[in-house]
Amino acid sequence: MTLNKFECTKDFVRQSTAYVIQTDRLLHTLTVKETLMYAALLRLPSMTTKKERIAKVDTVIQKMGLNPVRNSKVGGLIERGISGGEKRRVTIAIQLLQDPSILLLDEPTTGLDSYTARHLVSSLAELAHRGTIVILSIHQPRSDIFGLLDKVALMSTGRMVYYGDTNKMVEHFTLAGYPCPQYANPLDHYVDVASVDRRTVQREALTSQKLNKLVQIYQNSLIFDDIRHDVRKLMKQSHKNEKSMEVHRPTKPNVFRVIYTLLSRCYRHTGRDRSIYFSRTFLLFSFVPFICLFLLQMGTDQRSIQDRIGLIYQGTSVPSYMGLMNGFYLFPPLRDLYYRESMDGLYTSVTFVIAYALYAIPFHVISTVLFSIVVYWATGMYSDWIKYAIFNAVLTLLQFVYEMLTIGAMGFFLDPRLAINVTTLIMTFGYLISSGLIRRLDNMLDIIQWLSYAGVHKYASQLLVVNEFQDLVFQCTNSTTEPCQYRNGSAFLDAYFPGAEDTITRDGGILAGFFGFFLLLPILTYTFRGGRNLH
Repeated sequence: MTLNKFECTKDFVRQSTAYVIQTDRLLHTLTVKETLMYAALLRLPSMTTKKERIAKVDTVIQKMGLNPVRNSKVGGLIERGISGGEKRRVTIAIQLLQDPSILLLDEPTTGLDSYTARHLVSSLAELAHRGTIVILSIHQPRSDIFGLLDKVALMSTGRMVYYGDTNKMVEHFTLAGYPCPQYANPLDHYVDVASVDRRTVQREALTSQKLNKLVQIYQNSLIFDDIRHDVRKLMKQSHKNEKSMEVHRPTKPNVFRVIYTLLSRCYRHTGRDRSIYFSRTFLLFSFVPFICLFLLQMGTDQRSIQDRIGLIYQGTSVPSYMGLMNGFYLFPPLRDLYYRESMDGLYTSVTFVIAYALYAIPFHVISTVLFSIVVYWATGMYSDWIKYAIFNAVLTLLQFVYEMLTIGAMGFFLDPRLAINVTTLIMTFGYLISSGLIRRLDNMLDIIQWLSYAGVHKYASQLLVVNEFQDLVFQCTNSTTEPCQYRNGSAFLDAYFPGAEDTITRDGGILAGFFGFFLLLPILTYTFRGGRNLH
């Protein structure tokens, strides 16, 4: 296959063609111009200046008739924005930023009303008449759309029934014995004529025979002969000594600009959506009143030991759960956008995951500080700022770990609900067998004790328990109902977490290793599972 006398190699096709998928993958919080500006930052060469990017965006906005809504939000299911047809044109405009020679569209009129569909196809026809080759698949087009098409290819069960000029289609089928009824839409009518009816064996046999006849008639027609002659003529004119065109590849934006663009887009998206902003920043803090009312000031008597263990359990479980929830509710639109943009080769999974981690970490830090600084001091945990910093760092790590685990699961499972179920199961299993806060590890089966070494909760819980109980002195009374079992925190640690005081450095290092592992996990998932063709 050749284009402009040159062989269509992979590189040549990637540079000269653009593909518009059936479903729009856009962030609902951004305006039309912002959406295109971010797309321009990712798609245009690195040497493109800001002024040139703005000029290019203004040009495609004008081409696609989007000027009246350039500053309107795209909108979604809840917050209304631009219309469905305008969203389609934004999706097409994104692909036009790179001035493709060929534009491929997968059912661009799906879901649109008849007026919007005609207006969209009319815009595509104008684009084609300005020099771009536009190829689109379409189902049930209205009759006036038929007149906007230059050529029509009608296929059935993978075989070509007709390919040629639009104005010759009715004549061809009329000569074949299938005239178009008056006032009928030719495309609708001839799609019915060429279809195979599989409702019964008899109907399938009859319609298959009719299809074979139509294919044979087309192959024996003058239209087919003319097309075959044109193809042979073009093939002879091809440069036989130049099997492939030396493709000029514009320098892609460097990785730092891509990461900056992804970060800027994510922060703007979050800032525009109050539900996302509140969830990331303040939802973890909303658990504070319940924990404080439940525990109040714990004191340092013997009964406070169980209270402190319960607080450590709640303090580690709530941030983990929030990381999981944030990943589940907030990540899917960004994942779908990544799948779309990675298909175009704009950036890799490594760049995407690193940018997402850099975007999420500041929210983890802020939300965990708001949560921990009140919980730690209001409940009366060990009064030391260094110990508080360790407590806060571990909680921040757990929130990060479970958000990364969730987005990694969403790279493995396409359905977010299945991903959240698997992640929740892993989190629950980890707490039960690894933390040692619910049941002593040395009382469990040997295989469970071995499995606990693979859980992040084992090291997080051990570190926090030592951080809280080490150097802590408990008050003892002469009451017979409250025996003085542990006079200090070290005695409690020796009984329930033997050897934990000697592994503080090791536990901290392993937790740092978990940070790197859970950053690497989604990168590997999205790399080896590959991009998904979301329609």
